Amino acid sequence: MDTMLVPRYHCMPKKGELMDGRVGSWSNEEMIEYLTTDHRYNIVANEWDPFPRDKLVLSGRNLQGTTQSNSFLQGSPRLLFVTTLRDPADRLLSSYTFFGVTGKDDDPEFGQWMKNNLGRVKNYKVGSKAAFRSNIARVNHSVWRFSGGELLHLAAAENKESEPGRAVRASQFPPPVTDEKLWKAPFEDAVRALTQQDLVLPMDAMTEDEGKAAMQQLLGWTQFGIKGRRYAGDKESGHVVTKGEVKNSNAREYLGDEYRALWEANWLDYVLFYWSRAVFFARLHCNDVIDDETLR
Repeated sequence: MDTMLVPRYHCMPKKGELMDGRVGSWSNEEMIEYLTTDHRYNIVANEWDPFPRDKLVLSGRNLQGTTQSNSFLQGSPRLLFVTTLRDPADRLLSSYTFFGVTGKDDDPEFGQWMKNNLGRVKNYKVGSKAAFRSNIARVNHSVWRFSGGELLHLAAAENKESEPGRAVRASQFPPPVTDEKLWKAPFEDAVRALTQQDLVLPMDAMTEDEGKAAMQQLLGWTQFGIKGRRYAGDKESGHVVTKGEVKNSNAREYLGDEYRALWEANWLDYVLFYWSRAVFFARLHCNDVIDDETLR
């Protein structure tokens, strides 16, 4: 994709006071206007806010998978939706090494960093400037994101004086959410939303041959290398960072005994991650024997 068609800051266009304009909080009208008249960019990214499920209409679909025509699409481009999912514990460790490890003597340990930042979840507001600081340590982040923000953080869902509430406040990692009234509906909505994505890339495969093949098939992309001094990492494969250096984010190796507690706290995300990963590889390698409707 030509550089002039891509917003410079991680594909996230600036809007108002925000360097990254939180396209997840834009209306459908704003999205179409931005992509067709204001700047003529061909790609925008939403990082900090929940997936806005009303945007599916811009692809000609809805949450139930029904194909529909819509006035928004008359004379406007039909949008493709692409997302990446990462191993939940690796994602949290990566957030810690990026935001929490500064090299100073008072850097918190991972568990303490988690506890400190989980306290910020209650401050989150869609489109707010401080959104990323509120969500960098959120557990079951992918279910929360693709449920449209419906999955409540356990501390917000439990009475603070109840036994589970006290456990949440005292622990570095929240206990696993087991009450179906809290997780079932948001989880099902997250599955429906991901099913309507045109491509869900497991991050561990994104810069490998399988990820590149999937992006070439859907988007026509053939060049994945990165140029520029501001990037560090494997520029040929496209696995780079814009700040510091590529770090080990293997939570299983890094965390030791803490890993199990973190896995259990994120069990909803792990189910979602492994399901979407299985669907990705089945679609890539088994299309000749499994139709798309079966995979849905």
